[in-house]
Amino acid sequence: MSRTRKDSKQITNTVLEVVKRHAGTFDLFLNRKLDRNLVSETWLAEELCVRFGFCGEECDSILRDVNQASRKTVAF
Repeated sequence: MSRTRKDSKQITNTVLEVVKRHAGTFDLFLNRKLDRNLVSETWLAEELCVRFGFCGEECDSILRDVNQASRKTVAF
């Protein structure tokens, strides 16, 4: 039996949204549900790298975008 798209399970992307709060902390939403809240800027890079695999330039890009626009959405 061959596996075609209709035979295989639907592939869903995971969506991470990083939102900067007024207090200088960040909230992380995973698939539109609050996953972590009040993450300090000190720990945000570690959360992005260790938990989600966005390290180095990818992490820097996310942090730059969040600081400019107060939010960043990434599908992976």
